[in-house]
Amino acid sequence: MIAAKPPFNPRTAREAAQWLTLTMEGDLSPSQEHALQRWRAATADNERAWLHIESMRQRFAALEPQAGYHSLSQRPAPERRRVLKALLLLALAGGAGHLTYRSRSLSATTLAFSNGAQAPRAINLSDGSTLMLDADSEIDVAFGDHQRLIYLRNGRMLLTSGHGPGSAQRPLRVQTPQGSVRALGTRFVVDLQPGTTQVALFDGAVELQPRQAGATPLRLNPGQHARFSATRIESQGHAALEPAWSQGVLIADAMRLDAFLSQLSRYRPGLLRCSEEVASLHISGVYPLADSDAVLDALPHALPVQILRRSNYWVTVAAR
Repeated sequence: MIAAKPPFNPRTAREAAQWLTLTMEGDLSPSQEHALQRWRAATADNERAWLHIESMRQRFAALEPQAGYHSLSQRPAPERRRVLKALLLLALAGGAGHLTYRSRSLSATTLAFSNGAQAPRAINLSDGSTLMLDADSEIDVAFGDHQRLIYLRNGRMLLTSGHGPGSAQRPLRVQTPQGSVRALGTRFVVDLQPGTTQVALFDGAVELQPRQAGATPLRLNPGQHARFSATRIESQGHAALEPAWSQGVLIADAMRLDAFLSQLSRYRPGLLRCSEEVASLHISGVYPLADSDAVLDALPHALPVQILRRSNYWVTVAAR
C-alpha cells in the first residue's frame, strides 16, 4: 500500500551533479544547453532532480536581498560558489537513512511508519496521496472500504490528498489526540504540539473537528492556519509559505546559533549543543537536512567556532 520514495537514484544524482557543476562554472554553450534539455527530457526522474536543484537555487536567491546569506556573502566569489555548489549537491543527495515500517498488529489493514532523527521522508499512499513525514514523527495509516484514515501519533507531516479510484466515497482524515482534520482535495501541514494540533492550509480546503462531542467545527481556506484542542478551535490568521523542512532544508535568517543547533539536532541522533560563549552568534543561509555532519563541518568557515566531537553522538560547538 505504501512505499518510501527515495530522493533520486544514484545515476540520476550523479548526472545531475555533473550538470550542476557545468552550470556553476559559467554559461553553457548552445550545444551544452541543448544537451541539458535532452537529459532533462530523457526521464521523469531527471526532470524532477533538475527542478529540485532550481528550487534550491531560488531559495538561496530569495535570501540574498534580506539579512540572510551574511556568512556566505562576505566570502570571495569563487569560494562562495564552491560553498553553494556543495550545499546544492548535499540537497540533491537526499540524505542517507530510512523510513521505518513497524507492524503494530493493529489490524490487517493498518500500517505504522516512523521517521527518526534524520531528514524528512516522502511516502506515497495507495490512493495517490503523498505525505512528507518530518523527523521524530510517526503515523498509522488505515485505508478501508469506507474511509482513509491517517493517525498522527507524534511530530508533523505535510499531506497532499490524492484522488484514486473510489476516493470520493472514502473521506480522507488525519486524526490526532485532539480531534480530526478532514481533507477536501487539499495540501496542508498537521503539527502535533503538547495539548494542541496546529494546521496550516496551502491549497484546497480542510475541516477541523475537535474531539469533544458538540464542539463546533471550522473550515479553513487556502492561506489560513489554526490550532485546536479537544474542546475548541483558535484561528491563527494567515499561514506562511510551506515549511522549509518539507523541502529538506533549514533556513536561517540571522538566527541565533543555539536556536539553529536546536533545530538541526532534530535531524541527527545523539546530543548536539553549543557553549555559552557562542550561543548568541548569528547565522544565515540555507542548509540541507540530509547531512547534518556536513552542515556542522561548514560552520567554522562562517563563524569563529570549532566542532568538538567526543563521538558521532556527542557534539559540541565551542569558541575557536
